Amino acid sequence: MERDQINQLKQLPIADYLAYRGFQPVEQSNHRLRYYSPWRQESTPSFWVDQALNRYKDFGTDEKGDDLIQLLMRLDGCDFRTAIINLQHYACQENRPRFSFIGPSLSDSTDSNTIRSVKLLSNRSLMNYVASRRISYSVARQYLQEVYYHHQNTNYFALGFANDKGGYVLRSSISKRNLGPSGITTIAVSGSTAINLFEGFFDFLSALEYYQLSKPRCTTIVLNSTTNLNQALPLLQLTKQVNTYLDNDKAGRTALTALQQGGIPCVDRSSLYTSHKDLNAFLIASQTTILSNKP
Repeated sequence: MERDQINQLKQLPIADYLAYRGFQPVEQSNHRLRYYSPWRQESTPSFWVDQALNRYKDFGTDEKGDDLIQLLMRLDGCDFRTAIINLQHYACQENRPRFSFIGPSLSDSTDSNTIRSVKLLSNRSLMNYVASRRISYSVARQYLQEVYYHHQNTNYFALGFANDKGGYVLRSSISKRNLGPSGITTIAVSGSTAINLFEGFFDFLSALEYYQLSKPRCTTIVLNSTTNLNQALPLLQLTKQVNTYLDNDKAGRTALTALQQGGIPCVDRSSLYTSHKDLNAFLIASQTTILSNKP
């Protein structure tokens, strides 16, 4: 990549990218924004972004950076090349969210909702729900956040899994809903020649647990709903192999058939959990059996 292109990526506003990833500030002082740290738990927000200089500093650890590339490398634990690839994908999105101190106003199919704040996963109720789905905290905290939002004059919180359009899939032990624009979630892996395709984020996290991985080895797409399949087709059509982990129900089978008839080189991985609805149900049953058989 040419130096001019790299410089353009460095100049992308850090506050806009944090909003894209679901992080909203809790305080604004002139051109400075204060956040909870995006990469560690803390009770008092100590992460600052200078909008004028487009720099950041975590005063809790004295870590600082001069541009968005450095932030992404630290946030995702990736190398320079992977950060560049991910930022190119981000920069090409026409409707990516912009920073707003009051939080982005997002609409679903029925009414208006407002995100109040997004934090690292630490809420005990949400952590218990994650554990009930047999997902470890170390895996969950890499991909899930706590989303606090306002809906019909009431404040709620839930697990949030961000999609590529700035919306969220929200899940808790008592609710299941979407907030904001519906879309797929793409997790790019540099040099990948295959794509892992999942229907929901709990299936994706279940695969990491089953294969004992902290991060996927191949580029991964989570549909968040089979109705979003068409959004994934441009990328799926360019890859050599698609490993499908779709649900064992009518919607999952219909999606798999559509991919196969469209000439997508699919490898159906649902045989792993053939007697269960999905991969997460298989993981729960498998771990329950292991625990029940312990002396």
